[in-house]
Amino acid sequence: MRTVVFLLVLIMLAALTWAQGAPETPLFQEGKEVFENICADCHRLNGQGLPGTYPALAKNSFVVGDPKPVILTVLNGRKGALGQMPAWKDRLSDQQIAGAITFIRNSWSNRAPAVNPAQVAAARQK
Repeated sequence: MRTVVFLLVLIMLAALTWAQGAPETPLFQEGKEVFENICADCHRLNGQGLPGTYPALAKNSFVVGDPKPVILTVLNGRKGALGQMPAWKDRLSDQQIAGAITFIRNSWSNRAPAVNPAQVAAARQK
């Protein structure tokens, strides 16, 4: 009986941690650092961006959708109505890009599966 109760408590704590958006993995933490040092200048620490210039990442369906377009955007940059995003493929490693994307997909109110360095490496090859 104690084992069942212990397991239920662990499951509840894990669910609460995920619901609060605190996946304390090394990849998430590395991504948080990359985001704060590089991405936040444009997208802001709160993920709200700068309206009309840099898109918000918080509550953004593109960010939490299929990870492939997000990976390609970070790797290759983007030009569009909301301005320009530089390409990071020559400046950041697969690990750093995967971390940053994992961070934005699981921060603020976003909830989406993590991106791993192998996914970034595969997209980089295309």
